[in-house]
Amino acid sequence: MSLTKKVTSAGLIFLAVGGSAMTVPRLAFGASGSPSFVTADLDRMFNSIKSAEQGVVFTRLHDQKILYEHEADQLLSPASVTKVITSAASLAYFGPAFTFVTPVYYTGKITGHKLVGDLIIKGSGDPFLVSEILWQMAIDLRHLGIQEVTGSLVIDNQLFDDESRDESRLNSTQKSSHAYDAPVSSFAVNFNTVAVATSPTTVGKPAFASVTPFPLRHVKLSNTTKTVRGDQSSGVVLSRNSTAAGGISLASGGVIGSESSIKKLYRSVGDPTVAAGDYVIGFLQDAGIRFKGSARVGKTPEDAHPLYDIHGYELRRIAQGLNTFSNNFIADMLTKRLGSSFGDLKNADAAGSGTLTAGVKVLTEFLQTSVGIQDEFKIFNGSGLSTENRISARQIAAVLNWMEKQGELFPDFLASLPASGWDGTLKKRLKNADALAGQIRAKSGTLTEPITVAALAGFFRHPKEGWVSFAMIGNGRPGKGQPDLTQIRTLQDNVLKGLLTP
Repeated sequence: MSLTKKVTSAGLIFLAVGGSAMTVPRLAFGASGSPSFVTADLDRMFNSIKSAEQGVVFTRLHDQKILYEHEADQLLSPASVTKVITSAASLAYFGPAFTFVTPVYYTGKITGHKLVGDLIIKGSGDPFLVSEILWQMAIDLRHLGIQEVTGSLVIDNQLFDDESRDESRLNSTQKSSHAYDAPVSSFAVNFNTVAVATSPTTVGKPAFASVTPFPLRHVKLSNTTKTVRGDQSSGVVLSRNSTAAGGISLASGGVIGSESSIKKLYRSVGDPTVAAGDYVIGFLQDAGIRFKGSARVGKTPEDAHPLYDIHGYELRRIAQGLNTFSNNFIADMLTKRLGSSFGDLKNADAAGSGTLTAGVKVLTEFLQTSVGIQDEFKIFNGSGLSTENRISARQIAAVLNWMEKQGELFPDFLASLPASGWDGTLKKRLKNADALAGQIRAKSGTLTEPITVAALAGFFRHPKEGWVSFAMIGNGRPGKGQPDLTQIRTLQDNVLKGLLTP
């Protein structure tokens, strides 16, 4: 089925769907508060893709008046729109200015500039410990006078349980190309991924490729990438395999244009503890601190001495990384951290208290207690990377509308959502509609298996109605022929264009 559109001289949107045509009045809300567009025409639009179920609701925020709804109560898979719930709950429970603190301890004693003993890092579930933060930690330890560590680097990952991936992500463990498929651990560096930077050299010669920011002990890299004429960078490929001792081997290949900028590709780590240890030791050595030992898993001894606290980024920045780039790793990390802090207050932050099950319980309680949703819904994970989650468009809208009323939360929540045509998962959507660039802040959701899912939920400011929240969820029917993903997305985008185009 195809969907095409043009605007007639009469200001009508002309849609051709599957060979048939219909004219729909330009979608304008009425000044009186009642929709001036014809509900039946919109219903025909959302019913036009016969193989899809669609739940839709538009709400004027200042008085919570529903401007349009279509099958808004049916439970559908929201895919990554689930992250609206995860980010909202995280901001509500922790607060936008909350920072994760990862303590560093040591055993033995510090004699002069030498730490005679082990260095211990106790994971706190911070999902955004990146190179800049670890670099600062290493520099600060050097400023404390430490020039050598004689023992081991002990990684304490006991805050979380041993489930490194939500079940919905297990099939992707060998093919991750970005941070979103990496394993979860309470101490994780760079989203538990490894980056390889490839840059061109002379035409006809091998390109330069290296692990960034520096080589890691347990990452082996081979490179057959060639430099060709032009400015293309999409020809670079990077394959990954697991190796012994929890490491990985990477093979960079393909081609890169001689006029191309540096191309970075990402792969998930093997053993998170091994990778994190490699990163930390690498930064320490880069800062001029000699480290003779190796990294290992361990528990923080009761008699360990406090040495340093690693302060991460504020949660509002973490929420932005979660929603703008739809990062499943951050979603699972936050879900576990919610579980460890609020799942069982008697055992908060105890060893092993960070579980996905406990985190999902917190998300469920947030929807029921804070947002006030009493109707049935199903939440199995905080990322939405499976179709098991079932929630209605009206319930997603309830989360959006509740957040808008939280004065201290809403600005950062809104800023966490990608902007149409500008960035993140919406960078390529509505990008040709110049008048709409940056005008829509929304979280998208996409799945192609086992059913097609295309969802979009967020906010825009209407010239007459003011702020409007919306949720549009399209699902293919289980066991049936699946609709084309592009069709549902195009339909959703056309509705937004009709509402916002002058």
